[in-house]
Amino acid sequence: MDKTLNEFIHALRGAGVRISTAEAMDAARALQLTGYTDRSHLRDALAATLAKTNAENATFLNCFEQFFNATNYGKSETPAKEQPSTRQKQSKTQDGQAQETAPPQSPLAQLLLSGDQGAIQAAFAQAGAAAEVAKIRMITQKGLYGRRLMMAMGLGALEEELWKAEASNSASQQALARALRDAREHLRSRARQYVEREFMLQAAQAQRELSEEILMDLSLNQLQDFTKLLPLVQKLAKRLVAMHHRQRREAIRGRLDFRKTLRHSIPHDGTIVHLYWKTRKVDRPALMVLCDVSGSVAASAKFLLMFLYAMAEVIPKMRAFAFSSQLGEVTELFDSLPLEKAIAQTMARYGMGSSDYGRSLEDFTALTKNNIDRRTTLIILGDARNNNADPRLDLWEPLCRKAGRVYWLNPEDRTRWGSGDSEMPAYQTWITQACECRNLKQLERFAATLLKASQ
Repeated sequence: MDKTLNEFIHALRGAGVRISTAEAMDAARALQLTGYTDRSHLRDALAATLAKTNAENATFLNCFEQFFNATNYGKSETPAKEQPSTRQKQSKTQDGQAQETAPPQSPLAQLLLSGDQGAIQAAFAQAGAAAEVAKIRMITQKGLYGRRLMMAMGLGALEEELWKAEASNSASQQALARALRDAREHLRSRARQYVEREFMLQAAQAQRELSEEILMDLSLNQLQDFTKLLPLVQKLAKRLVAMHHRQRREAIRGRLDFRKTLRHSIPHDGTIVHLYWKTRKVDRPALMVLCDVSGSVAASAKFLLMFLYAMAEVIPKMRAFAFSSQLGEVTELFDSLPLEKAIAQTMARYGMGSSDYGRSLEDFTALTKNNIDRRTTLIILGDARNNNADPRLDLWEPLCRKAGRVYWLNPEDRTRWGSGDSEMPAYQTWITQACECRNLKQLERFAATLLKASQ
């Protein structure tokens, strides 16, 4: 694949545009048809193959303008009268007298004084790859990578030639020295532009990755901007869904059906032309989620519901319940309203009281009645702090015995379970697994466990 295109695709992926290998190959074929000559044709061709949504198209256009800027098309911010090749020609007739300029010897000097912008740009691309300019991450690295880029271009040989020309008394060598100084300044200007472009692309990606990494480890109670975090949660959920689909295709295919394969090979004189597999019937479990939405754990409940509903395509049978002092079903809210509004209404209806797990278990038992069986997965999110009320273990134990799996997600540190009014040790007796759920990383890990168990 073309190196420039490969770097551009890398920048797009860093900006959040999902690009498969097949789409990258389509872009390479489109590039073969358009080339780099016509900027608008190049932009339209790559956009058609790489951007799939309006949001991705906006990101694509922004990256394209930064990556394929004027520098890539043989243009320079240096005025025409300042171009090295022009200065070289002017030196021949200075003061009305013919004055020869000695021919440059170093490859870089020859390239810059030739004025061949296409060749200069190709040399920049090759040197940029050799100097690994795409690894730039901080603004303080601009000088370092600019120097590396120029050295990869051959600056050392050019400066040595310039030093020799300046030391000579020959008029032609002095003229060459002037031309080489102009060429060096032109090189520095182009190198700054090249490094600046790479920094704008790569640093934005690094900053985004660092921000996401910090958010993944930050306590859910400290995450305030719910709207801005929704894309991150959806991104994590999509990644898990894609992984689940791959694993599920492998799991559902089953084992090779030898008898059926051999039977269908008889009409072809025993030649096997198609493999047949023993299919497995996958009975997806029903999922019931109980979220404590009282003030102490409300943030964790929001993110759990965001995660689960973002994975609705692989967890279709889900019922959601919210509680603090009493419990109610909120499935219909999430089915009929946008996620943000559904969560806001859930908090308004059930998030005003203090936690009463015993009363909530009574309400849950009344609402579900005979709907829980071995195909049911039960998830509870809460700190199990019951304000010294009756935990109603007499209701909790039968629920756990009837359900296939029971998970408890606790947003408190494990060392605090059982302290004060926490009933966590008592509830934990009959559950499948108890997990800490204090940040997005732990929440993502649990979601992966849940998807794996549901295959």
